[in-house]
Amino acid sequence: MKLLICFAPLLMLSCGKSEYRFERIDGNSAVSLPFMFDGFYGGRDGASVKAQGRFVDGADSVTMNINVYLRPPAEFQSGMYTASIAGRNITGAVECPSLAFQGGQTAVPSIGGVFVLKDEQNRPIYRITIPARTLTPSRARDN
Repeated sequence: MKLLICFAPLLMLSCGKSEYRFERIDGNSAVSLPFMFDGFYGGRDGASVKAQGRFVDGADSVTMNINVYLRPPAEFQSGMYTASIAGRNITGAVECPSLAFQGGQTAVPSIGGVFVLKDEQNRPIYRITIPARTLTPSRARDN
């Protein structure tokens, strides 16, 4: 019993850990890509939150714009992305099967979750997992 009490906090911490990942979806498998998370920018206007996520890997970049509507619980409304990867420009829709939102009426929002980027034929090609991050208000005008 004492052993369980000693390790319970470690187990809780490891289960709650969420890591950033950028993956290319290849059929039923996913391959990690070295894109670095450059941040979430945006802000809240009443019940609406607009955010822009940026990801970079050398000359390659992905910009994801999302809209979240605040109701209990917060709801992903829509998203689009543009990418320049290996000299190829791609645009498409963003889906969000799992959204993490934190922030009260006066607090700066934090957003995270799992975001799936789709190609022109509406096929999933990238999956991005982001732990909840506080939005940086300085780029709110770019959305």
